[in-house]
Amino acid sequence: MKKDFWTVLFVCILSLCGCNDFLNEEPDNRAKVETASDLQELLVSAYPQATYHLICEMMSDNVADRGFSLDCVTAITDDEMYFWKEGTDSDYDSPFAVWTGFYEGIAAANYALRIIDSKPDQENYRAMRGEALLCRAFGHFLLVNLWAEHYDPATADVTPGIPYVTEPETVAIKEYKRNTVGEVYRMIEEDLRRGLQMIDDQAYTMPKFHFTRRAAHAFATRFYTYKGTEWDKVLYHSQQVVPEDFRTEMRDILASRGLTAMEFALQYTDPGQTAILLSVCVPTYYNDIWQRCPILDSRYVLTPALHTELFPNSLHNLVGRPLTYRVEGLSGTSATNMMKSYGYFKNETISSRRGMSYVNVPMLTVEDVVLNRIEAYIMQEDFDLALRDLNRFYSTRVRNYDEAEDIVDMAFVMDFYAEPKWNANIPEPHYKDLLQADPRKLYMMMAVEDLRRMEFMQEGMRWFDIKRFHLPVTHWIHWERSEIKLDRYDPRRMLQIPQEAQKAGVTPNERP
Repeated sequence: MKKDFWTVLFVCILSLCGCNDFLNEEPDNRAKVETASDLQELLVSAYPQATYHLICEMMSDNVADRGFSLDCVTAITDDEMYFWKEGTDSDYDSPFAVWTGFYEGIAAANYALRIIDSKPDQENYRAMRGEALLCRAFGHFLLVNLWAEHYDPATADVTPGIPYVTEPETVAIKEYKRNTVGEVYRMIEEDLRRGLQMIDDQAYTMPKFHFTRRAAHAFATRFYTYKGTEWDKVLYHSQQVVPEDFRTEMRDILASRGLTAMEFALQYTDPGQTAILLSVCVPTYYNDIWQRCPILDSRYVLTPALHTELFPNSLHNLVGRPLTYRVEGLSGTSATNMMKSYGYFKNETISSRRGMSYVNVPMLTVEDVVLNRIEAYIMQEDFDLALRDLNRFYSTRVRNYDEAEDIVDMAFVMDFYAEPKWNANIPEPHYKDLLQADPRKLYMMMAVEDLRRMEFMQEGMRWFDIKRFHLPVTHWIHWERSEIKLDRYDPRRMLQIPQEAQKAGVTPNERP
């Protein structure tokens, strides 16, 4: 199951997972990249070739141990991630697959850049160069936020990051060194800045599977939010993505509640939705109801009890009414599924019943940009605008929302999060002194943190907040009737460098 790193340079996967032609044709790894059309197809492979959803959910506080599992194909990875161990398996959702899949995308981007460099008519390839640079930046951004400590300007230049690869592979075995987190962030920012200047939306026939200008600006809002030092840039880039009143561009979950579970799952990841700014197609077992695997079949799941605590329980959110997010469960499984993926199954051969599921994964969305914007307003002490956006967001996610009665003001936020029960959720980012010096900032940030957790449940995003805010995680061990804890600064918060990468010279992360 381990992939040949070099073959990605010649594999041009069609971008739409739901396309029958893609599902029925084997990619031609003998294709030569010579024309502009060849380069455009190569750049489809420059996007991440795996999804972090499973490993991030299993490490987070979004799951609990129910004590049993069904026939789950990711059982080894589930168990290792739940206990924050080193990943040893190589299934499609393992740390090895994610590491390799992201670097495969980067390899395709670098190969495209080398081909572009060889062309005499550079201006004709300007848009493709921009797309390749953005793909390279995005792949490294995801890698550094999974395999390194979160960015802190005080320590970034001495903290090990990940290898930032800028050249295509030309040898079978090459040793790599880890750039520091600071170096990685500077190179990401340079690629992001240059790419934004070059991309052209008119170059795409299927824009939702590529870095359009809106998608690139959305990436920039997340990059500067995670960096946490230039909030004015978060606001600038968000203005290029969403209007002042963003509600009509968000997913209309209330209107879709009448859909069947399968219809909802299909719609949620439909790239045609305005809310989805960038979608990638990846092989995955995660959240595929056709396979014996998570969400419903794992031992570690979003249990009904945890779901009830977070969603229907009106005491957990500021508005005080149940939230509208879709959830499904199977009788006797003690697990809930929020129906956020729809797997397109591809048979190995026409007559075979074996194969793999591919899923359209929304990587950048309007909802994410809005939440980034709220954080920026908070840090710039523009609390009126932060509360305005927070209330607008809640108005689309609360049942029977009443604009006259359900408005959240600063006094209510302060009272709500001042209760001792929220102490474990107090964020400690590198700018924690600024939060602790002003309770308005601290409690408003906690409100956004909670809303983001619920919005992106079962999409892996919670883990990135756990890392950047240094939140503790407690996991229940069912049969032992005990708990294990991941402290705020435990080095296991960084995924361990895969053994294969260590053999290529990448220094492993420290472990307690």
